[in-house]
Amino acid sequence: MVVLTRVVFGAVAYAAAWLLASGAGGLDTGFLDLWSRWDALHFFAIAEHGYTGPGSGPDATAFFPAFPLTLRALSAAGLPPAAAGLLVSLVASVVALAALFALAERDLGAGAGRRAVAYLALFPTAVFLVAPYSEALFLAGAIPAFLLARRGRWTLMGVPAALATATRFAGVFLLLGLVAELFRQRPLTAARMRAAAAGFGIALLPLVAYGAFLAAATGDPLHFFTDQRQGWGRQLTNPLDALANTWNTWQGADYPSNWIFAWRIEVLAAAVGVGLVVWAAIKHEWGYAVYMGTTMAALLSSTWYFSIPRMLLSLFPVALLLAEATGRRAERHEAALVVLAPLATVGVVVFTQGAWFY
Repeated sequence: MVVLTRVVFGAVAYAAAWLLASGAGGLDTGFLDLWSRWDALHFFAIAEHGYTGPGSGPDATAFFPAFPLTLRALSAAGLPPAAAGLLVSLVASVVALAALFALAERDLGAGAGRRAVAYLALFPTAVFLVAPYSEALFLAGAIPAFLLARRGRWTLMGVPAALATATRFAGVFLLLGLVAELFRQRPLTAARMRAAAAGFGIALLPLVAYGAFLAAATGDPLHFFTDQRQGWGRQLTNPLDALANTWNTWQGADYPSNWIFAWRIEVLAAAVGVGLVVWAAIKHEWGYAVYMGTTMAALLSSTWYFSIPRMLLSLFPVALLLAEATGRRAERHEAALVVLAPLATVGVVVFTQGAWFY
């Protein structure tokens, strides 16, 4: 599925570049350039110049270090930054989807793994599993962490969880979900608690290290919050004000039409995210519910809704919930694919054409 989606999405992106080209003659945009959009450029700059170098962006610390560090290592080996990013996303997607397959087969039964993998690989914002973004690397840590937790391997769980916390701040919400998963399991023995303490200690190491680096470089161990506020105007806000701010952008004459439409999808995605939390809670999947619930609470308490559709991709339990819902009826599975695949294809076209896509 990983290879198939990349071949198809790559072909769609390249065909769209030709079919939607506005100039004359041959295409002047290379294949790698199609994927070097938006946040990918921030990651490339950090990989090349670091967080404080003259070529890095002024709000660079908002991006956690794991992904740019991997880009820097591969670039040192001779790969162009975009190629390095595509390679990291490819390998990370294999790891993430393999863990998702195992998790679905374990918890939902035979056949569920294939459905769950298909739903995540064809999610409407699945382009970010292909592009040089940190989503795939985050999921390569988050999903194995939950898989190991479900298997009772709490100390080992800390290794992939550390990858998640090194990749995105959402790793904190993942840890909260894993704490809920710990208390969900029985019996809650002293040995299990010791193993979990070791695992969570490992998982927190990247956060401590990044905070120490920021303290030395900027004087503030939580400087990434400052960069979020200064770079994107995002800070903790009353949820009602956040909804109002997002709603009011729909009439913003000074905003690009692309952004106005995207904000409308943000509101829809917010409703979907809340629905997923309720769905997981109804099923007593408390680990998933806490992880998704704390993530959504943070997103809905930001200045305005921003990148919620992309964050839904990181809420991987959606694929498991869908796999369970479609498991008994083949037509439901087919209907899900009919809805998801075209939306994912549109996302590839929009992103690689340089329009704002979350």
